[in-house]
Amino acid sequence: MPNLFSVIVAISVLAGGATAGALETENQGVHRLYQVDQYVTDQGVETRRQAAQRSLLRVVSRVSGLVSVPRNSAITRALNNPEQYYAKYVYFDPKGVGADGLNRIDNAKESGATELAVRFSFQPGMIRQLARDAQLPTWWSRRPLTLVWMVLDEPGGRSVVEQSAVSIRGALDYASNQRGLPVLLPAMDLDDSLLVSTGVVWGKFTDVLDQASDRYEAGQYLVGRFSVQEVLGERFYTGEWLVRSEGADTSRFIRGADINTVAEIGIDMAAQSMLDQHLVFADAPQRHELIVSGITDIRAYSDLLEYLQSLEFVDNLMLMSMWQNTLKLRVNTAATDEQLRNLLLDDGRFDLASKSTSVDPDARTPAPEFVWRALR
Repeated sequence: MPNLFSVIVAISVLAGGATAGALETENQGVHRLYQVDQYVTDQGVETRRQAAQRSLLRVVSRVSGLVSVPRNSAITRALNNPEQYYAKYVYFDPKGVGADGLNRIDNAKESGATELAVRFSFQPGMIRQLARDAQLPTWWSRRPLTLVWMVLDEPGGRSVVEQSAVSIRGALDYASNQRGLPVLLPAMDLDDSLLVSTGVVWGKFTDVLDQASDRYEAGQYLVGRFSVQEVLGERFYTGEWLVRSEGADTSRFIRGADINTVAEIGIDMAAQSMLDQHLVFADAPQRHELIVSGITDIRAYSDLLEYLQSLEFVDNLMLMSMWQNTLKLRVNTAATDEQLRNLLLDDGRFDLASKSTSVDPDARTPAPEFVWRALR
């Protein structure tokens, strides 16, 4: 029987030449980053091709964090052959997908067609490679939830917007699907109501909202307070969005906008806040050394390897040495030292080591040390 070290070395030899794109790890999550729905007028080849081109741009926008994708040579070539990048497509009847499904149809605001839609499922590895070829930044798919605390001041009084508010939730869902940002309105059940009132949100009492947001395990939250005016049957919103995150609080005032514009501005602010923390720019890859303890068996090692290789910003991974349950790894990525550390900690699969494991005590610059948190 081979011992643990020999088996791990054998696995690492296979893994050393692999890239993140080699593992087709789909992390579609709530917003299905690599899946795009489009209204179409018919099932013709040219109609499908045009829908595929729009969908490809949407996916590249989501994974790069860019609202507008530059039409450089790599993107232009891809648009000429969009079928290379999706694994499958399927037509469906939009009337059967419900309100949530309709909010995910990418061209719902522009298309006059409503009777037929097509869904493209793109290949994550191919999209990541396209982003690299096009020298675009990378926004990883493990995106924390953004919670939305919102109060509307209407003629009948003020109220906190909750999950059951169909029109506002629909506008937020549509805008968040465009950016690939998970968002949620609060349930406003008994637990929420005990902490949060209309006055708390309207007054932006962030100490209370910080506490109330903990139960949702959100990475950040939006605070919105808007007065609503109705003119000739149209509703217009005037007020302010505030994004509260670990980075910094930012706000923006909005005057006389419709709900779709209000939602789009809020989601763009929330996305930018995440991008400021997580976006990895398309610079030359750097070598980083990491020390990871807590690798007690082959399963833990395999999970660690697969996890690191699934990260869009990791170009290459190699095992350098091993001591007991601790590994020294070399990671090639365009992320900086600090950014790589923060990204790994933000996802919750690593903890910082409380004490040095002394894997390489003679190193001039000690590698950051982490503890792998195995899933139960």
